[in-house]
Amino acid sequence: MPEHAALITMLILERPMCLECLAAGTDMSIQRVRAYLERIGTMVTVKQHAIQRCRVCYSVTATVSIGRD
Repeated sequence: MPEHAALITMLILERPMCLECLAAGTDMSIQRVRAYLERIGTMVTVKQHAIQRCRVCYSVTATVSIGRD
C-alpha cells in the first residue's frame, strides 16, 4: 500500500525515529515497518543509526531517518 510507505517517509523525513515509535505511529507491526523501509530504501536513502535519540520517545536507541545528501 503506497499510503503506508508515504506515511513512514513523512514521519522520518524531518526526524530520526526508533522502530517502536514508527510502528506505534503507523499502527503497524515492527516487521511490517521494516518491510516498508526496505521498499522505501529502493527510492531514497534510508539512514540507520545505531545509537541516536528518537525524536518522539527520546530514547537513545537505534533509529532510522531519510538521508538528505
